[in-house]
Amino acid sequence: MGGKDVFAKSQADIDQIYDSVETVKRLSDRIIGIGPINIIGLDGILALLPIPGLSTVYSVGAGLILLVQGARARVTPLTLILSLLILAIDAGITTVEDVVKVIPGAGAVLGLIPGGIDALFQGHLYAAHLIQQDIKKTLYIDGKPTDGDHHANRSEMRATKGKKRLVYLG
Repeated sequence: MGGKDVFAKSQADIDQIYDSVETVKRLSDRIIGIGPINIIGLDGILALLPIPGLSTVYSVGAGLILLVQGARARVTPLTLILSLLILAIDAGITTVEDVVKVIPGAGAVLGLIPGGIDALFQGHLYAAHLIQQDIKKTLYIDGKPTDGDHHANRSEMRATKGKKRLVYLG
């Protein structure tokens, strides 16, 4: 498969990408809930297990899937960078505990359960949400831009509520 084949080629591909991002989001951070609030997923469950590295392996794998899918959908570079930063925290490359240390007293309270902060930090959910929002804000056009059609496509993008970007899939 060449590099050019990696990117989405049709709206059906974009829909499939959106759905796969939703699946990773749901598995990683939306399995167990209390009432209407989903608070923990596979990522958090694995963080609570006494098996070193298991949660990190899952987090990195799921994060790579999200980033690759975002790139395939041609989300903005800013979205990919923000998602990467969030996923780095989620995977333990930079831990939530390290981030929480800057908040006086929060580390002591949240550090009572080993792996508890990382279990509750929903990094995959946040990164997936960013990617999905970028996809929703994009008007995808099958084919390549032509001078006459490009102006019509820009007009359609402006006229469509919520659309801020125009991406050609050809």
